[in-house]
Amino acid sequence: MKEILIKKYDNRRLYCVEEARYVSLSEIRDFLQRGDRVKVVEKSTGKDITKYILMQVLLEERYDLLPLTFYQMILQSPPDAIEGFFQKFFPWMMDVYKNFQEGKFSMPTMPGMPQMPTMPFQNPWMQSPFNPFMAQQPAKAEKPQKPSPEPEPEPEGNDETMAEILKRLRDLEAKVKSGS
Repeated sequence: MKEILIKKYDNRRLYCVEEARYVSLSEIRDFLQRGDRVKVVEKSTGKDITKYILMQVLLEERYDLLPLTFYQMILQSPPDAIEGFFQKFFPWMMDVYKNFQEGKFSMPTMPGMPQMPTMPFQNPWMQSPFNPFMAQQPAKAEKPQKPSPEPEPEPEGNDETMAEILKRLRDLEAKVKSGS
């Protein structure tokens, strides 16, 4: 893996120093896909603008990758919320996805996430009690209860449907634990 230096001129053209020629955004993508690292600097100032150019490559090549509402949410959200999402949660989420793709079904440890600030957009689902990410915080810190190792008792009375459901759940849990 080598690093390819690209200089961005004031006329917005991108010059690859190694190949001594101008390159396009799709050629930068090709460098990345073959495993090279790319560093892009402004010719006039020497400022590193690699992130800016890679974002252009991403948006040019996969402009429909994300829904419009995602871009709107990013632009409307407080910077610290977006920073936390992309620096902490997003890498964790990608690890989960990668593990799943590789046939590993273990969950990596979830990083400590700060309390999300109130978002300025009005999405009714976000405030819904059914949204697990926006659950109401308890008024005071409570000790987490450890699950009891004993199975729950059978329901009493004539509720045969509930008893059957609980029995099926226990059977399913036993199959999952045994790996069959």
